[in-house]
This record gives sequence, C-alpha cells and structure tokens, in this order.
Amino acid sequence: MALPKALLCVLGTPDTSGKEIAEEALLRASGFATATIHWIEVATQQGGWMQLLPIIDDPSVQAWTIVGTPEDFTPEVLSRISMLTLALRRPAPPLTAFVLHGDGEEPALSELLWHVRIFRGNTSFAPKLAAVRARPRPELPRPFHLVAHLDPLIGQWLELAPAQKESWQGFMIGVTGAEVTAFGVGPRDILPEKTTLHYPLCGIKGEWGDQTFSACAAKNEINADNACFIRLEGNPQLVFITAYPEDEKESEDADIRVVELF
Repeated sequence: MALPKALLCVLGTPDTSGKEIAEEALLRASGFATATIHWIEVATQQGGWMQLLPIIDDPSVQAWTIVGTPEDFTPEVLSRISMLTLALRRPAPPLTAFVLHGDGEEPALSELLWHVRIFRGNTSFAPKLAAVRARPRPELPRPFHLVAHLDPLIGQWLELAPAQKESWQGFMIGVTGAEVTAFGVGPRDILPEKTTLHYPLCGIKGEWGDQTFSACAAKNEINADNACFIRLEGNPQLVFITAYPEDEKESEDADIRVVELF
C-alpha cells in the first residue's frame, strides 16, 4: 500500500549544512512520504508560489505543513496560503499545520483558515496529523461562491458569484492589500476569454478601516450560471461584494458581504 503523502514548506532562510530537516524526519517517522520545499525558492520566482497548487490539490497529499518562526508568517505568506487554499478543486483541503519555532504571537487566522492546526515546536505535530488523517474533513466555509484561479503566466484571480438561488443585480467588488487590475463576467469555473460589461467602473478607491481598498463595479446580473472575475496584484487580505454604487445613499444602505482571507 502506498504511503500517504505530505508536503513540507519551510519558511525563512534555508539551512545549507545538509542536515535533514527535523520536521521532514518526523513526518517520515509518522508514515508520510514527504517532499520538502523551501518557500523562498519558489516565492522569489515570478508567480513561483502558484506552482505549489497542483501538488497540494493532489488528493493523495494528505498533509501540508508550513514551518517557521511566528515572524516568518508574514501577511504575504498568509495571503498566498489562503489563495492556494481557495484555488483547490479537491472536495476539502489537506490537513494543514503551522509549526512555530521560537517566541512571538501566533498568526491570527480568519474563518477561512479555521482548519489550520497550529503547533508550538515540532515534537507532537506529525503523530497527531497521522492519527487524524483518515477522518473526513469538511469543506471550506464560504458565504458565497468564491474560488481562486492561479497561474504563473496569467496571475492570481478571484471568482465570485452568489449562492445558489440568488442573483446580484449589479455589483461592486473590492479588496484590501491588493490592486484590482482587470475584471470580467463569464460562465463559472473558467476565466472568460471575452466579456461584455454594463456600465463598468474600475480604479475605485476607498477606505476600509485603516486600510485602502481597490474595487471595480458593473451592472451585469450575476446569477447561478455566471460569475465575476477579478485579477489582483499584491497580497489580498479581505474581499467584499456589495451593490453597484448608484448613489451615495444607496451605497450606504447596501448589504456588504465580506470574506477575510487571513
């Protein structure tokens, strides 16, 4: 019988001494066939971190472990982990664990990353992952249709649409931490090659708390058959969708749906 697979991502500066990484040895000792990747080696390439997607989207990869100091889990790293998680097409994400070394506060995780297990030190994480790997895992919590499309050549995109039996009569979509550089509307699950936008607005800016958001808007109806797609530059922290900004009063009264990525 083939061993369950695990992907180990090591944050920070790689150790060039040639010693086996402790977390890799512990995963192997707990029964995982383990591959190790140094995050910096993929993150320094243009879109290189997106190359991790087909690895963790493989259902035979049952555990994904990210190890580093609390300071290594930067907003950029957490955003990319969230985008990779949203891009998965498997029914549920793999067992995901953060293994922290040293002092410092644990990274604050949003509801989207509720499934992530955080361990201090590396002595117990591997056997605990092995003990629960066969248990069924629930899908990600999403208040509406929200998936990511990642490709080193075309960049990072988010696909948004209402839940089944709902429709949006026009929309405005915004993000913090990133810039919306393009958007379109088309059938779900595939980036549109062509799009027709009704009264499109792009380059919308505003304040969300102490952060600036970037947004786009159009009057297209979004329903069960289609979706809106936005291309992002940067490290998105949250995404929101609300009504098309017809006028100031209507915008103030509009329902706003928010998903924090980390």
